[in-house]
Amino acid sequence: MNYPESPIDSWIQYSVEYSQKTVRLKQLYELQAEFLFNQYEPTKAVPADDGMDFILRLDRWVAGFDQPEHRWSAFHGLRYFFFVGQHETDELYRCAVQHIFLRWLSDHAGLDIFAEDFPTALQAEADFCWPCPVTDSLRINSLLHRTGIDSQSLRPDWLSLKQLGDRDKIEKYVSKKNIKYLVLFEDFVGSGQQCERAAKFALQAFPGPILLIPLIVCHPGDEILRQLALDSGGRLTYSPVVVLNSECLIGEMVSENEPKSFDGFRKAMDYGYKKGGFNLNGGAYGYDKVGSLASSYSNCPNNTPPIFHAQSETWPFPLFPRKRRV
Repeated sequence: MNYPESPIDSWIQYSVEYSQKTVRLKQLYELQAEFLFNQYEPTKAVPADDGMDFILRLDRWVAGFDQPEHRWSAFHGLRYFFFVGQHETDELYRCAVQHIFLRWLSDHAGLDIFAEDFPTALQAEADFCWPCPVTDSLRINSLLHRTGIDSQSLRPDWLSLKQLGDRDKIEKYVSKKNIKYLVLFEDFVGSGQQCERAAKFALQAFPGPILLIPLIVCHPGDEILRQLALDSGGRLTYSPVVVLNSECLIGEMVSENEPKSFDGFRKAMDYGYKKGGFNLNGGAYGYDKVGSLASSYSNCPNNTPPIFHAQSETWPFPLFPRKRRV
């Protein structure tokens, strides 16, 4: 394959306008690559062109934009990208369990936090919980191991249960294990549609209190799940760890507090989407037009603009090539 020339090196060497800014941004991206971006798992077991060093992949991604202004807007826009690495994920696990789950459990069980036997009583009550993922994207074993939670023998994801589960078998399992509480964890929620479907099924199939904890949720999904909790009559408690507000997203409409550079970034996104020949839900802004400038180390959500994760013959070098479902 004939690779395009390096626009980043060209800015540094020849551009009076962009030279200093390019050096600063490249240093930032090199630091992020060392501690974050190089953790991206889908690039570790793929052909060499996808698994290349991140900075080289960045150079070729930028070169994919034919217009100089689009190249600069894309290069500059990466500074607003929110990447969650392994250590950050572990911290989200800890916050979800220590600050949300255990507090919720204590309140529901009516435990006295000042009692001498509180830690023992809380652990005893935790044995009646059923921690499960909303989808198979959440690595429930990692969460349990890193937070020290004991669990039931089965930990199915509830989106799959909605399609393949048997309510009678779920009821028998809950009764046999004497389960009182269902705790649903999810790693990333964009539009909220998948999570809403799974939570609605859980409300139908599980008789007790349910706690829903997304580690990261975008503003559209946050609104949907908050309303679902309100409509549940108190049976569902919704408590996310991190909410990406509308100012953290890039949509078709200009947000009041968004960076001024997003205007040019939108044009670059539209161009890259058309050049790639993509035909995806939400167009250039990702699934349901959420526009989440975010990815985890395990995979890039489809709510993120396709120029970051989609791949085609005319768009061969996405920054975070997405491992998609068949």
